[in-house]
Amino acid sequence: MDASTLPPRRGRTITILAAAAAAVLVGAGVATAEDQPPPEVDRPSGFEGEVLAPHSAFTDDVQGELEITYDGGPTLESDLWDGAETALVVRVTWQPGGTSGWHTHPGPAVVTVTEGEVEVTNAVDCVPRTYRQGEAFMDPGQGNVHIARNPSDSENATAYATFLGVPDGEPATVWVEPADC
Repeated sequence: MDASTLPPRRGRTITILAAAAAAVLVGAGVATAEDQPPPEVDRPSGFEGEVLAPHSAFTDDVQGELEITYDGGPTLESDLWDGAETALVVRVTWQPGGTSGWHTHPGPAVVTVTEGEVEVTNAVDCVPRTYRQGEAFMDPGQGNVHIARNPSDSENATAYATFLGVPDGEPATVWVEPADC
C-alpha cells in the first residue's frame, strides 16, 4: 500500500503550513513543556527535549526514500531525504503520564527508547503502538501527525531521536491541532 491509498488523516483541520508558521523554536529546534505553543495547537505536558547535537550539516549528498510499514497498520513513505541538509540529535524525556502533544516533523526521525516505554499513536490510523526499552521506531515526518505518551504512572521514559532533513535554524517539532482519535 502506498501513501495514495491511505485513508484520509483524521483531525487535520489546519494545514501543515499553518502549523509550521505557528511552530515554536527552542534552542536548536526542540520545544519543552515550558514553551507555549499557540492556543489552537496541542500542548506537551511532562515532556522535555535536550539537544545533544545541534543542527549538523551533511558534508555529502544525502538522498533516499523511506518506507515504514507499521505493525498491523499502514505503510507511510518519506522522500525528504533528497537534499537533506542537516541532522540533529535530542534526548527526549517523558515524566510519568507525560505527553508530547500532537505534532509532526519536517523530515524523518529515528527514535530509540532507552528507558521505560513510549506509546505512539499516528493520526492516520489512531492505533496506539508501544515501544519499550531497547526498541526503536521511525517516523516519516512530512505531515505524519502523531502523539507520544509515557503510559507509566511511576517511571520516566527516555528516548534518543535523530531528526533528518530539518533545515538549519528550523524547529524539529511542529505542534498541530489534536487529532480526532
